[in-house]
Amino acid sequence: MMSFIKKIIYTFCWFILIYTNAASANENKPFKPPGQFIHLGMHVMYIDCVGDKSPTVLIDVGIADSSANWYEIAKTLSKNVRTCVYDRAGYGWSDPGPGKRTTSQIVHELNRLLELAKISGPFVLVGHSFGGFTARYFAATRPDKVVGVVLVDSSHPDQIYRLSELDNVKNRPPLKITRREPAPENMTAFEKRWYSLNSSRKAVYAQMDELKYFKESAYEVKHAGSLFDIPLVVLTRGKRQLPDINGISLESAWREMQKDLLNLSTNSSHVVIEGSGHNIYKDAPNEVISHILRVVNLTR
Repeated sequence: MMSFIKKIIYTFCWFILIYTNAASANENKPFKPPGQFIHLGMHVMYIDCVGDKSPTVLIDVGIADSSANWYEIAKTLSKNVRTCVYDRAGYGWSDPGPGKRTTSQIVHELNRLLELAKISGPFVLVGHSFGGFTARYFAATRPDKVVGVVLVDSSHPDQIYRLSELDNVKNRPPLKITRREPAPENMTAFEKRWYSLNSSRKAVYAQMDELKYFKESAYEVKHAGSLFDIPLVVLTRGKRQLPDINGISLESAWREMQKDLLNLSTNSSHVVIEGSGHNIYKDAPNEVISHILRVVNLTR
């Protein structure tokens, strides 16, 4: 699995050299996002909260994904509960961060961001893919601040071993990191700006560093501890995304790891979202909203 990660990193480097200066003039126009810019001492981070009802839903996204992709979900949730999206260091409007980009560092910065922005808990944490590491680690290490967790097709610490057969897949299509192509016309000005920022040099380096330290993050998360009896909902994709290799069903391995996440809390439930791929928030946003609100209501 680690050699696969290295291949991804080398691919990122290649596209950085070719495309990082190819943004269109329209994407470079000044744009002021609606959230807050908070200075953490060594770098500035961006966070945006909508709504005002407790608890606070805090969303973290996957590697190379965009907080802007969750903005419509956040606005819908805000009718019932305060909801915050933020950019991890290096992504979107956040500066690159210091140190290794491991989950412990990410959560340390997130906790500091919340304190300085005066965003109080209690929190219901929502983590998609790699963002699931953030949600799980934050909840395990700061249980006094967290009252619920929703994991959306979340990464699992054991996947670096259980999905290692992916290293044997040949003719893998290269990852395309480019600003040459304009943002889709149906995007809002907010989404178009994020589209550009997400392909900038600093964002690509953030992606590379999170992949570089993925194994270390997995170790940190695995040994962070349990969630005790915090309400936990695990949402898992229904569509098959991974192949069978050498007689091993990697999709079955993924499903087993998703079920294993239920052991984090004595108050957990598992829902398979039929017809959805890995990006459940795109394929079935109403399902995601429904289950987040279910956890919110349990905390109330």
